[in-house]
Amino acid sequence: MTSSEDNPRFPVLPPREDEDDEFDRTKPYRFVVRLPAEMRDRLAKAAGTHRRSINSAIVARLEQTFSGLPGEAESSLIEPPMQVPLDALFRRTLTEDEQVIIRMFRRLSQPKRQALIDLLK
Repeated sequence: MTSSEDNPRFPVLPPREDEDDEFDRTKPYRFVVRLPAEMRDRLAKAAGTHRRSINSAIVARLEQTFSGLPGEAESSLIEPPMQVPLDALFRRTLTEDEQVIIRMFRRLSQPKRQALIDLLK
């Protein structure tokens, strides 16, 4: 296996001159991601369809992922492999309504979770 220094497809980006040890949240963060070629092609096709750059398509999909309550189908695509058995193990004492509430709560964004907690206090 070659390191990123040896592989021109995955170059190591030098730090920006204006970067300190701490991350400046006012500037876009550069992050290198290794994708399978097929996924890159699918992203490029989707980006072209929506007249976006690949970067904009990735950001839009991440925003959609973190924006709130996904449907059951989307949720099952991003769950960790052991999520269902673990949930089943811990749900044994919960009613069906309580299970629905927990699933919905887990899909909420952090601000929405906090607003719900504040409302229930």
